[in-house]
Amino acid sequence: MAGMVGHEVEARRWLRCAVWQALMSSFVWLLWESLFSKGTSSSYFGLVPSLWTCLRFLIFQAAQHLFLLGEILVTSPQEKPVVSPKDLVSRILKLTWKAVIGSPLDGDASRELYFKINATRDYILFTFLCGLSGFMSLFSLTSATLPMKTLGGWYGMGLRGAVLGVLYALLHSYQKNSVLSFPIIQRGLFFSFKMGIRQISAKSVKLALAAAPVAELFVCVCSYSKNSILMMHMRQMLWLQFVFVAGAFFTTLCWELCNHLIQVIHTRRHSFAPPLGSSAAESQPSETLLMVLEESASGSLSQHLAYLDLCNVAESNVDSWRRAAFFEETGETYKRVIGACLRPLDNLSSRLAKGLEIFESDRSGDFLRQQLQVPGVDNKGFQSGIVKDVFRDFQLCTLCARTAVSLMACSRLEDRYGVAQLSGSNILVLSSLLSCLLAVEVYLGRRSSVKGIGIVGPNSIKWTVPSRGTSTEVTNWKGFPFGKGSAMHRKAYALADVLRTAIYQIVSVFGEEMVVGNSMSGKGFAIAERDWLSQKNPLYGTQEMHLQKLSMFLEYRA
Repeated sequence: MAGMVGHEVEARRWLRCAVWQALMSSFVWLLWESLFSKGTSSSYFGLVPSLWTCLRFLIFQAAQHLFLLGEILVTSPQEKPVVSPKDLVSRILKLTWKAVIGSPLDGDASRELYFKINATRDYILFTFLCGLSGFMSLFSLTSATLPMKTLGGWYGMGLRGAVLGVLYALLHSYQKNSVLSFPIIQRGLFFSFKMGIRQISAKSVKLALAAAPVAELFVCVCSYSKNSILMMHMRQMLWLQFVFVAGAFFTTLCWELCNHLIQVIHTRRHSFAPPLGSSAAESQPSETLLMVLEESASGSLSQHLAYLDLCNVAESNVDSWRRAAFFEETGETYKRVIGACLRPLDNLSSRLAKGLEIFESDRSGDFLRQQLQVPGVDNKGFQSGIVKDVFRDFQLCTLCARTAVSLMACSRLEDRYGVAQLSGSNILVLSSLLSCLLAVEVYLGRRSSVKGIGIVGPNSIKWTVPSRGTSTEVTNWKGFPFGKGSAMHRKAYALADVLRTAIYQIVSVFGEEMVVGNSMSGKGFAIAERDWLSQKNPLYGTQEMHLQKLSMFLEYRA
């Protein structure tokens, strides 16, 4: 049922993209015809000019829908990991060797390799479809502007368009434009689309100018065009280049508009709730949302839309009746919602802990070295392998942290039955946030001491900056496991900021209940840890570390 709901939502959004793309490409086509195709009354292939124009229009529309098909393959809320040739060969040889000797196969490794191969296949198909779309687009646009025998005819211009498409696909994949970026503030559809027009136009001009020499070099390599280039006059050559740059601009503009439209439409909030006033809204207002959260595929668009809808319900007062339904008398709905929010955060903490090998710390005297150095593994290999996959669901974890904290803060006034406190959900939320924050801060070069200290207070926690090695090593790579300013470092820093803000929100609401007594001196104070901290071993760190970290937030000195 959840899969059907998610697929229906995604299918409607892709259909909406196809309709809007057809309208935008038609407008671009009419603009091209009004600027470059006036006075072209000569017939082609014995056809009526109007019929030939309709055929060119259909070819242009087909080219744009081929590009949209490629976008469907690669567009995802999370970055898809691709497999390198070296990794592919080594994995295949390892699996083959295990099969020969009869050793049990690693299911997780095989599944990961399968997903990476599929992602690599999708990107290759996207590059091919972009090249084909560029060939058809430039052919249809310039066939009424250039003579047929000019530098290979329309086929030569189509080859230039194919080069343009391949360059665009490579740049698109390198900049990760296929990853959906969910905005913090949901604006109107037209306003969101209008915001990117200026940037899209500038990017289209730059790409069209940059592709001109590369495309011309590719066409010059072809044997049929060598004599044609020598026989062309300078004026003809300049006109040919001008027509290509103009056609490349219009083609790239259509592609960029399509990509921007996909970002705007797919990141819009979808309400997973029954219509207000219906019987389902009275009896089970949260069942559809919970079903999508629990049963949808991990990393799918429907899962992200469900978490986005849940975050909007928790943070805003627009759908207060839906938020009130979370705090029903039995408490089962609230526990399911909190469990769905904490699951991605706990998975992230486990991945961070596994990447740093912190579970081996008890066997090592140098805890810091054990965290930042994987035995027998090269640092740069570790950086390019594990770390890049850790923060893949960064947006999902951000939505989960905001949702869990907002619901926890709202429970103080809206939870009439006390289900948030009695079910132990508040303890789980705070413990998950502290574990995740401490693990992320290790990746940012900051960690807390693991030795227990008697006094709990802001002066009882020790922070150390990881050693970067000798000065020679620092010149080779700027940081571990990623350098400052990199995409992974920005994600880790942003996630740490979200987690700190979430914990501050909890402290600002429940701060008085967390502190036992009025001892607010600089030496320390007591915290009601039984009511707010889990007595079990946390996913990262120890109970003493969580207690120290929480005390710093209570003093607003974190």
